[in-house]
Amino acid sequence: MAELVMLRGGSRDGESTRVPEGVRRLLATSDAPGLWEIYEADGRTGQVPGNDGEALVFMHVGQEPAGDIPPGSFHGPLA
Repeated sequence: MAELVMLRGGSRDGESTRVPEGVRRLLATSDAPGLWEIYEADGRTGQVPGNDGEALVFMHVGQEPAGDIPPGSFHGPLA
């Protein structure tokens, strides 16, 4: 089952997405060319407007070079 995730910090602050159960680290495309935004679960939950129930909060922990991985290969957050 997919879990609702809310992103906090970084260029994706306030966005949400669904991830498979058990995912605790998420790479998201960055506004900065050639970089990924890194988000990790921090154990908190919060509300996403327009959704029932709680969402897991993933906090921005930094950026990493995208390397050879094309940005289209990653699951992006929902606006």
